Amino acid sequence: MLFWSLSFVWYKEAYRFFTPIAVIFMRLVIATMLIGILTLAFNRFQKIHRTDWFGFALLAFFEPFLYFMFESYGIEKTSPTIASIIIALIPLLTPLALGIFLKKTTDKSCVTGLAISFAGVVLVVVSDATNFKSDLLGVLLMFGAALSALGYSVILTRLIGKYNTLMIMFTQNVLAVAYFTPFFVINEYSSWTQVPFSVSTYAVIFKLAVFASFVAFTLFVYGVGRIGVTVGNMFTYLIPVFTAIFAYFTLGDPLSPAKILGVLIVIAGLTFPMLVSRLSKSG
Repeated sequence: MLFWSLSFVWYKEAYRFFTPIAVIFMRLVIATMLIGILTLAFNRFQKIHRTDWFGFALLAFFEPFLYFMFESYGIEKTSPTIASIIIALIPLLTPLALGIFLKKTTDKSCVTGLAISFAGVVLVVVSDATNFKSDLLGVLLMFGAALSALGYSVILTRLIGKYNTLMIMFTQNVLAVAYFTPFFVINEYSSWTQVPFSVSTYAVIFKLAVFASFVAFTLFVYGVGRIGVTVGNMFTYLIPVFTAIFAYFTLGDPLSPAKILGVLIVIAGLTFPMLVSRLSKSG
């Protein structure tokens, strides 16, 4: 979540030179090469069963492909406040999606913690709100991004017990690169070639690839394998918390009382399930 929070700053830098699709494509290509090298170095390649290829194809289709497509164009057509609140619905809706598609039940303390943290995120985001105006298409695109993330969570839950983290990440990224390639070649290649090469220009792409794609996604998939997708998705509520803290120290953005209260509520929601679990064990 720390690296995903930093990616918002890096995106702003990258968009000064490249289009969103070009940034995503280059980020995925570099990350895929890094994951492939590590998978080979640690001998973590696994043969994918033919019945699971469709699952992997859906996994990559939902995220990164659909999620990034919806989010990239949705943010352009809606206010950051509305977009952030819609994306914050993802963890809250995860237990519902798992219940419908996988018949999995979620502990009530987790659901309560999710609701508490969601309230904190809304408070953090709204405390900075300057514009609530949104185009209907933008709202629909952001909901498309949220639903794509839910689809990713459901498919990931099915695959995570069968394959190791590196193999899941490598296969997902290879397929995602295949999905993005036609869009990049047809729409973005000519403009991409017009950008003069420099170390500073491509350094931000490398940071996005290494930390936001490779490290963050690998840690997330590994963590979900240990604590489950519902609790794993809960931690995405830390993203606006980290962003608010970064903005305070690096940009001088004020930490208003409402924002501080929202941060504390998010942390309370994240710790609530663990507190309930400890109390029940001690009881």
